[in-house]
Amino acid sequence: MSAHKTVFNDKQRILRLYSAMISNRELSIEEIEDMFFIGRKTVQRDISELRTFLHDLQVGEPIKSEIIFDRHSKKYRLTEVDNLFNVFDKINGLDEE
Repeated sequence: MSAHKTVFNDKQRILRLYSAMISNRELSIEEIEDMFFIGRKTVQRDISELRTFLHDLQVGEPIKSEIIFDRHSKKYRLTEVDNLFNVFDKINGLDEE
């Protein structure tokens, strides 16, 4: 019996990767490749997209939440996850005014 392979479009894949990162997961390039059945270059592009999104999200604020690569563990991780919730609260507060 073959393993079931789920194929995601670019947006779905990036959102799922972001969800995994925001859940305080540390992920290696290989883990991301296996999770989405993609190559190393695609992983790098997706991480770059998420880094840009996080930077844009925090415009006007000190950049606290970012994706970093830990050279010791050889994994990507999201810093200051709790800060993102504060940023989301501020964004949502603007909608209510």
